[in-house]
Amino acid sequence: MKKVVFMALCAFLLIACGEQPGYVITGTTDNADLNGETVYLYEYGIKNGEALDSAVVENGKFTIKGEQATPLLCVIRFDEEVVEPKQANAGENAPYAATFTLEDGKLTVDLSENPTVTGTPENDALASLRKEIKQIRSSLEQVIKDMASDDEAIADAAETTYDEIEGKASEAVKKYIQNNPGKLTSAKLLYDFRYNLDEDTRRDIINQAGDAFKSVAGIDKMIDHLAVLEKVGIGKKFTDFEMKTPGGEAIRLSDNAGKGNVTLIDFWASWCPPCRKDIPHLVALYKQYKEKGFEIVGVSLDRTNDAWVKGITELNITWPQMSDLQYWKSEGAALYGVNSIPYTVLVDKDGIIIAKNLRGEALDAKLAEVLK
Repeated sequence: MKKVVFMALCAFLLIACGEQPGYVITGTTDNADLNGETVYLYEYGIKNGEALDSAVVENGKFTIKGEQATPLLCVIRFDEEVVEPKQANAGENAPYAATFTLEDGKLTVDLSENPTVTGTPENDALASLRKEIKQIRSSLEQVIKDMASDDEAIADAAETTYDEIEGKASEAVKKYIQNNPGKLTSAKLLYDFRYNLDEDTRRDIINQAGDAFKSVAGIDKMIDHLAVLEKVGIGKKFTDFEMKTPGGEAIRLSDNAGKGNVTLIDFWASWCPPCRKDIPHLVALYKQYKEKGFEIVGVSLDRTNDAWVKGITELNITWPQMSDLQYWKSEGAALYGVNSIPYTVLVDKDGIIIAKNLRGEALDAKLAEVLK
């Protein structure tokens, strides 16, 4: 009996020793036109990088094998001449391409219109999140169409719905990142949703992150951006800068801010639809609070003086304006970490920043509080 057990144990050990460490990617595609084409494996975020490996699709299947001692964020896709790249929504994969964590184990890749990668705990969790995001956004296509409606009521309702949908998607991503701290896919999602997650959330995640997380493409830029935002954070003195008026005269932000008025710094542009939509509300607030010590300073990200002046005229803007006409390279926008507009910074009578990015009812409430 002992001999039988011993021989069985030896056989088990031989089988175990015969198993090679590493990963096996078993892939499929549902597009028959891709038979005979090559699928490539790249490290994520390396522009013009060499492929790590490749395989030819045969009968809708392909296999890639290798070893990966430490997890590596990768992209698996076809050549751009074979499958034209399409922009994916944040958090989702583009058709016939997938971003995933390459690590030792058995990975299953489905390269289809809605690609998935499964087989390891991190990739399984990411696939589950992407499915959830897809479901949250199931009505998004129609909502976007409605946002372009000539009927203002329909467009406004659609915009509200859009914000609600993206808010739910962002919350799902935030939960994933918090449940998967330090994971490479969490870093990728943090970068993808950098405009959706608030400053404090981003800073908390970065502060807890390790070197591998911070090495993911784009995270270094986010860290730099957060450092800029910290300099102009709530409770800090506003940062001064100089630009020109529409008439070409030099003007400093400090010519108006910190002079005893509560000042709203409004970063905008005549080419920005959401900015133009907000301006009538600002016009009304300016009339309401101007005599109570309220000032607005517009910082335009326009590219030409003519377009800027035309926008000012069309929108009945009467408050001070300044710009260097450098579009997204605006010096003022860079100093305040502005990466989307409209964007506002509220400064109190002493020049201290008391709120950022307030719009609509939130701005109304804050002004009512500080300009009693």
